[in-house]
Amino acid sequence: MKRIVEISSKGTHVAAVQGSLAIKAKGDLVALVPFEDLGTLILANSAITITSSALAQVVAAGGQVVVSGFDFQPVGCLLPLRANTLRTERVRAQVGAGQPLRKRIWQSLVERKILNQAALLQDLNGRRRLERLAEQVRSGDQGNCEAQAAQVYWPLVFSESHPEFSIAPFRRRREGAWPNNFLNFGYAILRSSTARALCASGLLPELGVHHHNRYDPFPLASDVMEPYRPWIDDQCRALLSDGPGDIDRNVKAALLGIDESPVQLPTGITPFQVAVQQTAASLAKAFKAGLDGAKTKQCVELLVLPSFLSQDES
Repeated sequence: MKRIVEISSKGTHVAAVQGSLAIKAKGDLVALVPFEDLGTLILANSAITITSSALAQVVAAGGQVVVSGFDFQPVGCLLPLRANTLRTERVRAQVGAGQPLRKRIWQSLVERKILNQAALLQDLNGRRRLERLAEQVRSGDQGNCEAQAAQVYWPLVFSESHPEFSIAPFRRRREGAWPNNFLNFGYAILRSSTARALCASGLLPELGVHHHNRYDPFPLASDVMEPYRPWIDDQCRALLSDGPGDIDRNVKAALLGIDESPVQLPTGITPFQVAVQQTAASLAKAFKAGLDGAKTKQCVELLVLPSFLSQDES
């Protein structure tokens, strides 16, 4: 499995040395990471210097570079363009995908997201309500079941993890109070990892099947990451016991460690990072099948989506 390397120390210098990423602090070599082993390089301090050769070799080997701002939140990423030799063919299939296929893909993603949210809830009534909503998702989610599920899910998911949310239910808002900051960080890392997996599968993360916000640089990543969000939620829930706080080293380490979490796929249990890659690859296959003339239902059946096992099932 590809490695995630985060550099957060002020004054660190990063360069390419004989096929490896060399990390130096105060002139001394701290670590040497082969480019072929590197999945994600996170630059989490504005006082880090890195050579253009190092950047080029990270992405040439199929990795991604995530850059954080002054608030330590990811603000951008550098993705590989030549990680898949079939990129031209797959991009053509992606661009040529019709609305019926795009809507069915979004239906599958939303349905799986809601089922994974349901599996995360300990409240049986809330879980059953979400499971019923998942059954009601139709092509393109015309009934907006995703939003209905969110109204049930968010007031419950943190309520048993911290007494504050038993009194005043949690509200998910990007600019909201703690632990929204934890969720924002986790989702940003997930979006970057998903964009990398899509790019490695020969797809354009800029062209979504549902999301199309002009301010979202990777709408397809925003689509594909949806059924994986509950893993971030679960990790954030585990961090609530210490009470309100900022994103410190421990929080970042916990959220970055999500890549090693087990995920149930139709083919078996696999690490989170590998599961995202398989979902991205399956999406490329679905687009290609559509280009080859397969029916929409057959294309959607090619999707490999994750299942979050509830405590009753695990």
